Amino acid sequence: MASHGIVSIALDFRSGNEDPYPASVQDINYAVRWAKLRAREFKTRPDLIGLSGQSSGGHLAMLAAMRPHDARYAAIPLPGAGALDASVRCVVMSWPVINPLGRYRHAKRALAGANPPEWPKSIIPRHDAYWQSEANMAEASPMLVLERAEKVLTPPAIWFQGRGDLLHDYKDPESDFPGNEPQRFVANYRKAGGEIALEYIEMERHAGHSPDLSQTGDMFERMAAFVGRHMIP
Repeated sequence: MASHGIVSIALDFRSGNEDPYPASVQDINYAVRWAKLRAREFKTRPDLIGLSGQSSGGHLAMLAAMRPHDARYAAIPLPGAGALDASVRCVVMSWPVINPLGRYRHAKRALAGANPPEWPKSIIPRHDAYWQSEANMAEASPMLVLERAEKVLTPPAIWFQGRGDLLHDYKDPESDFPGNEPQRFVANYRKAGGEIALEYIEMERHAGHSPDLSQTGDMFERMAAFVGRHMIP
């Protein structure tokens, strides 16, 4: 990304059972304001800040972008920030957990089935530790936020999705939407007035294993092109 002229800031944020929701979103909200405050040091501008994340990071990027003014998320003060807020110019997601409640129940169904796979055995306790309750999963699900017609921001977004990804590209039987979760979210986002693209990449994703980013083809070039289109001063 840097080779394409894009300043990249990697965020550390709290998570897990010691710092459950909404701690991570608070840290991301703070980090966006911090980046805006220090934009000149990074040879950029405060109005040219976007968010990107993979898997759970993709979920957090979208959630933070949709609710930049949420008082819970903006709870960490930033001296000197003045009127700067955590709104962003665009969002880049790679196989995001866009509906935590749906994914949690998807994992529980898989575990309860005949010959259950291994991946739900780690996914379920991680959801329990971070979210603490299904109510929290539903409240902070970008998918369900849109379906509840909440008033949120919808900056330009792009979703990159690998093929055969059972953890992120599946049909939710609790929804009457005919497609998988990526198509469902795209439809909801556009209905809410947002611009979003869904781009599949010829990269296999195996449940329970980290993605092999060397197999993503031209994904990063496509990311850079998207950012360039939405970051033009």
